[in-house]
This record gives sequence, C-alpha cells and structure tokens, in this order.
Amino acid sequence: MSDPSTNLLHFARRLKEARLAAGLTQEKLGTKAGISIDVARTRVNRYERGTSQPDEATARQLATALTVPLASLYAETPAMAQVIEAMAQLPAKEQKKVAEELLARVEGLRTRRGKKGD
Repeated sequence: MSDPSTNLLHFARRLKEARLAAGLTQEKLGTKAGISIDVARTRVNRYERGTSQPDEATARQLATALTVPLASLYAETPAMAQVIEAMAQLPAKEQKKVAEELLARVEGLRTRRGKKGD
C-alpha cells in the first residue's frame, strides 16, 4: 500500500504540471473547479505545495477543470500520467484492446526475465 504522504506529493506535482500545461493561474484553476475566488489561489497553492490535500470531490473538480482524468493526478511517474491521459481519450473498446496488449507485453517481459534466471 502506498504511503499517504507520498500520494500527496504525487498529486501536488501532477496538479501543478497539469495547471501549467493548461496555461492557468492558480486562481483561475480554483475558480474553474468551483472554489470561491476569495480563497482559490491560496487553496490551489497549498494543494500544489502538498501542505493541504483536497477531498475527493474537490480533486475531481480540479481534474475536470484541467480536462485530465483524476487518476492521472495521482500517478507515480510522468509516464504513468501520460498513459492514463492517453487511455482516457480512447473509446472503451480501444481501451480494453490497449490494456490487453500492454498486459501481454508485461507477461512476456516477466517470462523472459524468468528464463534468464534459470
């Protein structure tokens, strides 16, 4: 199980990356996510620094405002975030196909690693 403080740091980093990529200020992101303009900048700043964690509803609203899947904001690496974002753009049938291909590739790597150890 992941350490909650590590998850918070992943969220903080991904949130800031997504906000900058969207070209939004902290205040604009906060207000787009339904946070009062009076506290929007401060709250988003705290989320990005990892000093405060949004509840699930607020995190979902931030993801929606950024037009990214919520899961991508919790991804451990930039590559994982990119994969999640790319998958979200595919229809469900294609998502299933890509997931199956990826799982087959992972299984192939495991099998090859196991043979090297023989």
